[in-house]
Amino acid sequence: MKRWLIAVAGLSLMTNFALAQMDDVPPGHWAYQAIEELVQAGLIEGYPDGTFRPNRTLTRAEFAQAIARAYRNIDERIRALNNRVEEVFQRIGARPGETPQPPANIEEVRRQVQELQQAVNELKQLQSAVQTLQRLGQTFQQELASLGVDVDTLKKDFAALQSRVEALEKKRERITISGDLTFGGYATHSIDGLNARTWNNVNIHPSGKFLQSIDAVHEMGLTFSGQINEEVSGSATFILGNYLNYVRNVPPPATDLVIWEAYVKAPIDLFGTRIDVTVGRFPIAITPFTLYRPTWDYYLNFPRYNDHQYRVDGGALNFNFGTVRLNLWAAKTNTYNSVNAAAPTIGFGNHKGAVAGSEQFAGARVEFDAIRGEETNLTIGATYFATGTGAATFAGNPINRMDVFGGDLKAKWRDFTVGVEYAQSNGVRDSDNVVDQDNWALNASIGYAFSENLSVKAGYLEVRPRFVAPGYWGRVGFFVNPSDLRGPYAAVRYKFSDDLSFNAQGMFLEGTGRLSAGAGGYQTNDDLVHVVAGVDYKLTDRWNISFNYEGAFWRPRSTAFGSPAPTTNPTWNYFTLGVGYDLGENATLNVLYQIIDADSKGVAALGAPGAGKNRGGVAATTLSIKF
Repeated sequence: MKRWLIAVAGLSLMTNFALAQMDDVPPGHWAYQAIEELVQAGLIEGYPDGTFRPNRTLTRAEFAQAIARAYRNIDERIRALNNRVEEVFQRIGARPGETPQPPANIEEVRRQVQELQQAVNELKQLQSAVQTLQRLGQTFQQELASLGVDVDTLKKDFAALQSRVEALEKKRERITISGDLTFGGYATHSIDGLNARTWNNVNIHPSGKFLQSIDAVHEMGLTFSGQINEEVSGSATFILGNYLNYVRNVPPPATDLVIWEAYVKAPIDLFGTRIDVTVGRFPIAITPFTLYRPTWDYYLNFPRYNDHQYRVDGGALNFNFGTVRLNLWAAKTNTYNSVNAAAPTIGFGNHKGAVAGSEQFAGARVEFDAIRGEETNLTIGATYFATGTGAATFAGNPINRMDVFGGDLKAKWRDFTVGVEYAQSNGVRDSDNVVDQDNWALNASIGYAFSENLSVKAGYLEVRPRFVAPGYWGRVGFFVNPSDLRGPYAAVRYKFSDDLSFNAQGMFLEGTGRLSAGAGGYQTNDDLVHVVAGVDYKLTDRWNISFNYEGAFWRPRSTAFGSPAPTTNPTWNYFTLGVGYDLGENATLNVLYQIIDADSKGVAALGAPGAGKNRGGVAATTLSIKF
């Protein structure tokens, strides 16, 4: 036994001595991958001759020289980062023993928080590099010692810096304030003294004037957000201006103060499960076919209103079980406006008209990550909510509730993406379903990315005539949420360069034939081709332009469009030129001009707005400033 132990000890000593005397590091050694990580982090450019050669056997001395360069670069970054942290300490007087001084203004608070966040991000990048360097240092310890490299000291300096940044982050202001100020101008004019209808479904009167129906709108928003304590956070946004009244078409007064959002988030523990609770006026959106706010204005660019989220008053519970997430909510819809407080803001309908408005609603949403990964993933979701409508009529039947069911799937596999969504809406009277046929919608698509610059997508869309929901699944001209149509579609996106990109989509639809033409249902011989294409070009660092075209080519052949059935093919054309100018940090100017050229060719049922030619122009400009 003693001889066996002596033999093993001797063999171990011989092995360690051989490894210590090894002059070469063969390809495939883990150190190659470690060096490559430092190269990708920008800490070194390669080996002593400036190249990276993973397939060549290198000496330990060459590796040691590369590690030494990485050490010096990390050391310089830590020193520079330490100086930046020191500057922030000095500005807010947050060093130990000193009284923090209040910032001079809101912008100072914002700048300090941004600088702190940049420091934290850089620290996270350096943390991985230091760990990699430590592993390399243990393997090449003798060679590094001869070069004067002390990885342990570097690690201690890094730990000290990390502690300072964490302390500084705790000292920052609990409440941050941000704001925005937006001005908009909008005007229309007729062409050839004809009517026209804009994307906002507003009629351009044939006055012959170049500019008419001029509107000037403005809005200021202030957002207060912060950490009340380590567990509880809150946010509130107040807006002052006349823009909301403008887009909602409410009567004077033209200026109103609105609480856009105001909510608190806090965790609670229930039977050992953490639940995130949200209470107040909070944003909510789910999927295009279930709950997804339509765009209010297609011309003026007020960013706050482009997130497709409704704001509701109530509460929500969020459960996160890892691969499964559950969200429950109950809320009352609000109007955002004290002038027209009786009008609900969540409506059920489609492009043929509104069916009902929501008073209050409650529901649930569950998501399951069946597969998780960067290259391959699969998420399945399901939604249900019910909303009271008051006294309403749907398809000739009295209802007082609407139920919405939905299921969706999102998947990625290598360069392929798949998306499927199905939903249905039931009209309910007390506890009885009174409208539960031809009330569903389906959208299924598959996409493929040939490269970072080129991607394509193809799919199938069908929306039955009695499907209505507070969602947003598309637009054809001024028809929002088209229904009673079905057919395939295809899209392509191509990026020629960093400055020039192109996108196009075509939909080839026909009527579903599920309702009689006498009831206004589109028949299978009623066709629509919808085309959208656009080009974006960045002229300079400040100037960018875009040109977009939309065309709707109708071929109605049933009496749903009039009696006798039409024999002509109406066309709608929209040509839009946009110009953007970067005024510097947090300030942008956008200008838009659109020509509308539509010809209903005697089909009055399309409402464009006349049965003949409809031509007009729209000019809009938006100036946005963030502070």
